[in-house]
Amino acid sequence: MNNFDKEVIGLQQGKESSLCYFMDQYSHALHFYAFKIIKDRDIAREIVSEAFCKLWEKKENFHAEESIKSFLYLVTRNECLDHLKLKRNQLRHDEEWLVNLESGEENILSKIIYTELIELIVKEIEKLPNQQGKIIQLSVLEGKDTAEICEELGTTASNVYFSRSKALSTLKKVFKHKNISYYHLSLLLFLFER
Repeated sequence: MNNFDKEVIGLQQGKESSLCYFMDQYSHALHFYAFKIIKDRDIAREIVSEAFCKLWEKKENFHAEESIKSFLYLVTRNECLDHLKLKRNQLRHDEEWLVNLESGEENILSKIIYTELIELIVKEIEKLPNQQGKIIQLSVLEGKDTAEICEELGTTASNVYFSRSKALSTLKKVFKHKNISYYHLSLLLFLFER
């Protein structure tokens, strides 16, 4: 019995060391494969992790290394395709959302959603640390440029850039947890500036 066969049996028996063995054997190639399809390293990493989770869930079904390898590549490919479909649908949805939001039609529901999202953005800006919140308020809500903000707050441009970056990063995380995409947030902030 060779080492591969031992690891297949170990996987069937639920040994995490055997799962780690297959992760060491295939994760690099799977990352490369997923990245070639979706062109995003972080998503590729998540997809490969998901493939190994699915392998672990179905560990009793595998009797040869070749079937494990085929399974991992198949799951990775399918997850990549699902991600691309989801991304395409999200883009289509975002385009429709923007058209509806900007259209002159009296779409009351869109206006209500827009108003609620703006209120949510303002509330989250108010929760930011004092300097970050003030800088976002001045730049996004009041439309002031960096020089004006520096003058008003008596600070440097690098401090304004750093604080704005930290604030936007915080807002992005907050809205991600609230299932509002960064794209929607950017659109709203852009429209709010008009």
